[in-house]
Order: sequence, then structure tokens, then C-alpha cells
Amino acid sequence: MKFDSDQSLERFVCRFLENRGAMIEKSSQGFDVLLPDHLSNLLETPEFIQIDTDPDSGSGYSVNFGSTLLEKIVTAACGTAALVECDLCFDYIKSQGFDKLIRNQFTFHGAVGKVESFAEVRAEYLLMTCKYLAQSDEQKEGLIRLIFNLETGARIDDMEQNIRLSVSEFQTKEKPVSWREGKIRKIIEWVELHTKAVLKEEIAPFENSMNRRFRRDVASLEEYYAGLEQEMTKSLERPGLSGQLIQDRQKKIGLLPDELARKTDDLFKKYSIRVNIKLCGAMLIRTQAVKVLYRLSVGRKQHRLTLIYNPANKFMDPVVCKGCGVSTFRVNFCRYLHPLCPNCSQECPVCKK
Repeated sequence: MKFDSDQSLERFVCRFLENRGAMIEKSSQGFDVLLPDHLSNLLETPEFIQIDTDPDSGSGYSVNFGSTLLEKIVTAACGTAALVECDLCFDYIKSQGFDKLIRNQFTFHGAVGKVESFAEVRAEYLLMTCKYLAQSDEQKEGLIRLIFNLETGARIDDMEQNIRLSVSEFQTKEKPVSWREGKIRKIIEWVELHTKAVLKEEIAPFENSMNRRFRRDVASLEEYYAGLEQEMTKSLERPGLSGQLIQDRQKKIGLLPDELARKTDDLFKKYSIRVNIKLCGAMLIRTQAVKVLYRLSVGRKQHRLTLIYNPANKFMDPVVCKGCGVSTFRVNFCRYLHPLCPNCSQECPVCKK
């Protein structure tokens, strides 16, 4: 079933029900629907219902805006992250100039390379949109997007803006995407690895604001306790104080640093930032691409590296570090020729050399 981007409410409801196993037959006033047990329980309806699509209908099973059934359907639809599939089509795919493009993008430390061969392939990328909520004394929320090459695990920074220019249509699938557990675990690892860096840039202004407020409140607190200690110390100089009173006051003065430390710790907890991330939706992107076999000379050794040309952003995808899994265009090699990012170049985490 193909559909336009401005889907009607009726189409949305039918797609929701069909994708969850319902059987639908059009009737004079709307639709006759036979729901499987799990769906009737979810929507709290009988297994057979008649959906009325008349905008002025007062039926208990209408799907007008504001109707009880529609609210339940919307709630159920938003309860899980949606997955959309699309194919990118290009009139022209790059077939030359890969040597120059690779030299401009990559730095291979201690190595020189040359394109040995290349071939057009089909590649898959996964675009994930995640909602984050950063909470401290205040809170900030927003969206971050991550795109990964599903074969290599490389994170692609600048592909999304060109997707719309290449998609001619979206099409629903008869069967949902089915991935093995191992592949899903890999995707989760990629997200966990790259989310920290993406979030750091995204919430930097919010983090700076909380840090400024923390430093301001700590400075005020330290000034207050410094003044209090000075005042209490000066009070010991008053004549006529008993030995017991002096001893008690000195004890209180001695407790001031611990009290200041506790108050400072409370402020630290107050302004600490806790971040929750939730997947909102994902897009599986299938596209033409070019796989390039790049031959590298590392000292006296030879190494072949497979690189992917991405026609959506007209760049090569980055290399994935064998040590930590980050994506990089600055590639180092250990003695066993594992490609490494600069952070892992001192000691290869794979071979420890």
C-alpha cells in the first residue's frame, strides 16, 4: 500500500489496525473490523466493532478528533518507536576521483594508500531520533539524531539533510524489519558510545548555566561561613566568658568546615545534571553506494581497507576504530595493522601493542 505524506485520519487508523493484525472491510458508514485478542484488550473493545467515519457521528467507535477510540489508538501508536523504511535513488553515482576524495578526507598516519578497486553496492543506514530530558535545578529537553552505517557501525554526521532530496516515495511493508538479537545489541552499543559526545555539545549552554549558578552559590556560601567563623572567633575576645562557654564556642567553630562541606555537597547535587534518553522513531535507509578497496603501505607491510562512498552526502564514510569503536578520519595503525583513532594509537586495545 502506497500513501502520500499528507495521510488522512482514516488512513492512519486503518494502517494502525492492519499493522497489528486486524482484518478490515469497508462498509457503508465506515469499516467493519475484526481485532485479535491482544488488540481488543489494548483498545478495550469487543473483538468485532464497526468504526464510523462520519465527522458528525456520535457512535462509540468513531474515529473523529477527540473520540475515545482515536485517543486510545494514538496513545498505543506513540507507545512504541515508529520505524520507517525508505529507498534513496540517484541519477548519478560517482565512478572516479576516489583517490583525491580519500586524500582530502582521511589522514593515514605512517601510511600511504591507493585505490585498488571499487564497485557499486547497496548499503543500509539507520537514522534514529531520540528525545533527551536534562534535569537539574531547571530542565532542558530536545531531540538528537544519530545515523549509522549498519554494516560498519560508522556514525555519519551530515547525511540527513540530503535524504529528502532523494526519496521519491515511502511504502509500507508487508512484514516488519526482523533483526537478530546480536545486531540489535550492536546498535545499542553504537548509540551508547556516541550519545555522550552528541549530548555534550547539545546541552553545553545548559551545563554552563548550571555550573555558573553552582559556583555563584558556593562562593556565597563560603563567604557566609567565613564571616560566621570570623564573628564567632572575635566573640571569644569578650571579657567575662566562662571557660565552658569558650570551649563550647570553639567546638562550634571547629564544626563549621564540615557543615560548609555538607552544604556544598547539597549544592552539587542540586546542580548536577541527570539525562534521560528515549528513542522516538527510526528510519531504515537503503541506498546505492560505492565500496572502495583501498590498499595501504604501512612501512613494509601491506593492508587493504574497505571504505564506503555515500552518495547522499557525497563523502566517504569514516573508519571505525578497532579499539574503542568511534568513527574517525584520522587513522593510525598498530604493528598488527588494526585501524585506530588518535586516542587508541598509543596502545592498541585489541593487541595491547
